[in-house]
Amino acid sequence: MNTAQRIAKNLFSLLFSGVVTEVLGFSAIVYLARVLGPTDFGKINFAMAIIIYFALVTHLGLPLLGTREIARCKEKASDYFSSILVLRLFLAFVSFILLLFFVFLLDKPHEVKMLILLYGLGLFFSVLMTDWIFRGIERMEYIGLGRIVSVIVYVALVLTFVSGREQLLLIPCFQIAGSLLAALVLFTIFVKNFGKPKFVLDLSKFQKILRQAMPIGFSFFMIQIFYNLDTVMLGFMKGSEDVGIYNVAYKIIMVLIACVGLYPDTIFPIFSVYYKNGSLESLKRFMALSEKLMITLGLPLTIGGIIVARPLIITLYGPKYSEGIMAFQILILAVLIICFNINYSRVLLACNRDILYMAGVTLPAMVNIVSNFLLIPPYGLKGAAVATVLAEITGFLIMYKGFTNFLKVPFANYVVKPAIASFVMALFLQAGILWLNMNLILMIIGAALTYSASLYLIRGITKEEINIIKSLLPETFFRQPV
Repeated sequence: MNTAQRIAKNLFSLLFSGVVTEVLGFSAIVYLARVLGPTDFGKINFAMAIIIYFALVTHLGLPLLGTREIARCKEKASDYFSSILVLRLFLAFVSFILLLFFVFLLDKPHEVKMLILLYGLGLFFSVLMTDWIFRGIERMEYIGLGRIVSVIVYVALVLTFVSGREQLLLIPCFQIAGSLLAALVLFTIFVKNFGKPKFVLDLSKFQKILRQAMPIGFSFFMIQIFYNLDTVMLGFMKGSEDVGIYNVAYKIIMVLIACVGLYPDTIFPIFSVYYKNGSLESLKRFMALSEKLMITLGLPLTIGGIIVARPLIITLYGPKYSEGIMAFQILILAVLIICFNINYSRVLLACNRDILYMAGVTLPAMVNIVSNFLLIPPYGLKGAAVATVLAEITGFLIMYKGFTNFLKVPFANYVVKPAIASFVMALFLQAGILWLNMNLILMIIGAALTYSASLYLIRGITKEEINIIKSLLPETFFRQPV
């Protein structure tokens, strides 16, 4: 299998598993939002948002560091696995002890505290996930398998056993069950390919790995402020109902962000190898084409999302969540900014610009904190949404400036044609809503076809560009079979 075929296979694996997991996972979200109602749905989202911060203690940038280093030297996969797993298990114990103190001091109802503790037990099982190794060796089909196993178990249990708020405390248990089974599947595959790992307590080695990972880990902590602080602050400043209404909009946004991130996640090892081999010109050209692809995807998602926000929210969740429509229309602007920014941020990490990347997420996180404090009290859900968008804009400006310090890949040249095609698509959607009274699914399908046809007619993406992508892939990449 040549490199182009391997990349296509990996991308298809992530796309297929991503679609399956996001569709199934989102169906569970819609189901829970309907059967629980805004208040109880807000409780589980508040608990999950809290746990994410404690999960960062178990992360500390270690999985991404492992992915990057394994991509450069695949012979070290087993060595990194054992070292990082031991470190993360130790960190999981530390994190759970901190969580116990936090819950003891938390001024929330007993039910909310129990939800947080139950979700917290999942910290120990999340560190057993070895998907970061398979990303490094470019075997994305195994990542996809783990994701699908996890979500199928979780969704099946939720749909079978949860019928109302009486089963509220079972929901985190079902999530843990899915994660545990997925971890066992991936561990079995790892042992089959690499043999049983040897766990050696080498403190000097652990210290070295931690020093390398800390800038990335700190960056990830700042990123989570982007995506969870609004939920946490709404929970403290407004209440569970506001959290529930906000999160029905926010969960759709997170699905879109997850889909947008599939391509950059697939090509991250390629960026890393280009940099290691000194192939900066190839890196630049590949980055340019990747940036064009993200913009071509992001513009129609954002414009279409703004237009269909009302029928989308009402159809999925019902009228009781209608207050989340405006929040969704604001939040989806963040998806567009992420599409502009995600390749620049990935390249900074791939090229060992960890400190610059850290700066590019720290300042936006500070913007998000201040904006939430200022905007949530007077504006509630809409204020939280605006704070998220302001933080994403700040991050993009910093990442883009940092990237252009060593490579020049402007994004403005790639906006015009997707914008024209998006305008045509917007006309179609407006006609579908105002005059044709079209079904939501038909509108989305029609919008996708309209955008694709318009983009093709104005030569938004050419066959030559597709051939360039294939020709840019390094010939020696992934030479060693796994």
